[in-house]
Amino acid sequence: MKFSLFYFSDKDGSSAKDQKYKLLLESAKFADKNGFNAVWTPERHFQPFGGLYPSPSILSAALAMVTERIQLRAGSVVLPLHNPIRVAEEWSVVDSLSKGRVGIAVASGWHPDDFVLSPEKFDNRKELMWSQIEVIQRLWKNETVEASDQSGNKVNISLFPKPLQPNLPIWVTSQSTESFVKAGKIGANILTSLLYGPLEEVEEKILLYRQSLAQHGHDPKAGQVAVMLHTFVGQDYEFVKQKVKKPFISYLKNHAGLFESIIKRFYNVDLQTFTEEDIDSLMAFGFERLFDGRVLIGTPETCLPMVERLKKAGVDEVACLIDFGIDFDSLMASLEYVNQLKNRCGVANQSRALLSR
Repeated sequence: MKFSLFYFSDKDGSSAKDQKYKLLLESAKFADKNGFNAVWTPERHFQPFGGLYPSPSILSAALAMVTERIQLRAGSVVLPLHNPIRVAEEWSVVDSLSKGRVGIAVASGWHPDDFVLSPEKFDNRKELMWSQIEVIQRLWKNETVEASDQSGNKVNISLFPKPLQPNLPIWVTSQSTESFVKAGKIGANILTSLLYGPLEEVEEKILLYRQSLAQHGHDPKAGQVAVMLHTFVGQDYEFVKQKVKKPFISYLKNHAGLFESIIKRFYNVDLQTFTEEDIDSLMAFGFERLFDGRVLIGTPETCLPMVERLKKAGVDEVACLIDFGIDFDSLMASLEYVNQLKNRCGVANQSRALLSR
């Protein structure tokens, strides 16, 4: 099982203070030195929640300067907001700066406010994303694509600068069964989470994904599935749970769409009719539901069974979302325990390999 770091801060997006990116830079350097697989930076616009991350390519370029081996990934580029030619250009630059370490997850987008950047693309954003992936892949392989200039004349476009990697690793951010299957059809990887459903549902989709890979001529074992999990690991289980409870509930409250989707899986309710006290009670309920089998929060010992369940379900990588409201010093200390968990998983894998010989 591979481990990576994932970011989606609910803080600092509205702050004018310096050091906003201290956690990103320092945790990425830690991950780079300790054998983590990747760092993922998202794309969010026009809100404090996630507002630190409007441009994953720029942040990945910065990370390329302070890391040496770790992969630098977007998690995710909202493709319909952009011209795919420009996306290919930006990531080709970062590929060169990082000496061939980039990859991107792509998403179709969901927040209407984001689409002030490309309002005409909102209605067909899902269909558009798949065609844009093809454009990026072709450019990356040194093929030309046809575009139109200001007069409507056709122009053949090539990618400059040339990337170092012959193929751009691509993940499709997926929740629906349809997107899992389509990702398999084009040979892309998968980035998903357990926020909107239990691991059992994701396991079924992974099986369909690998079947789709095989049906369309791709190696089903080559497809990589990364699962994003909120992560905080420490020495004492009860201390960890109390440490994360308040910031995690605040995180849920700020991410209203996520919170509402969790509650509606269990109750048919209209949250608009709820009092503040009702909302707080539901927040506590949502925390307990997510804490039970959908996060990586605890000690290395208590988290290891969850990693084993993920591996059994066909997951290849745990993308550890760490920035959900906990202070910098506590998060950096937690990474030492996440590293212990990662190393224990590596030892367990080696032991199984020896026993199977």
